[in-house]
Amino acid sequence: MEVVVFSLLLGVVLISFLIVLSLYVVWSRIVGLDPTVAQRFVSLTKIKRFVMALITGATLGTGLVVAPSVRVGVAAIVMLAASTFAALMLFELVQYRTTIDS
Repeated sequence: MEVVVFSLLLGVVLISFLIVLSLYVVWSRIVGLDPTVAQRFVSLTKIKRFVMALITGATLGTGLVVAPSVRVGVAAIVMLAASTFAALMLFELVQYRTTIDS
């Protein structure tokens, strides 16, 4: 894979996941939920955060290398970011429901 294509896809990954994280925190606050995933991540030790970031980066980097084309890579990244946002919001809603029920 060319360096330019890899850099382009990596930039799309960074932008899409920064947008997802921002939307997650903002949407959680608008709806009135506490962003528990973010709070749990911040409470981890530095080494655990480093290992999580390393594993996530290696997984995304491997996924970028095996992307057959730029279009497929960008589409996969956007779909993964949207799925991550949806999963985070569903998790937060379930957490909220369980705290209300108990």
